[in-house]
Amino acid sequence: MSRSIYLHLAVLLVKADLKREERVWKRKLRRSVYDIPWESAHLLTDIGLETDGRTIGYSQPSHVIVERRIRHLRRVHRSRIVT
Repeated sequence: MSRSIYLHLAVLLVKADLKREERVWKRKLRRSVYDIPWESAHLLTDIGLETDGRTIGYSQPSHVIVERRIRHLRRVHRSRIVT
């Protein structure tokens, strides 16, 4: 004896609902893993961030940043197609 169409539909809908709930749970779990405690300055310094979100520490010297920027601008200028 075959199952009715309503039973097939009910099983399909239950499976779809279970998949949806699992996706929502996984999404919430992924977001909570990367939840940064922006309210606590002490916890931010423990993970290496300033209160505005930048990393703690000494960045590149200004002449290195300027050289990199000039190199990039020269590369962009050379790569332009003359029409």
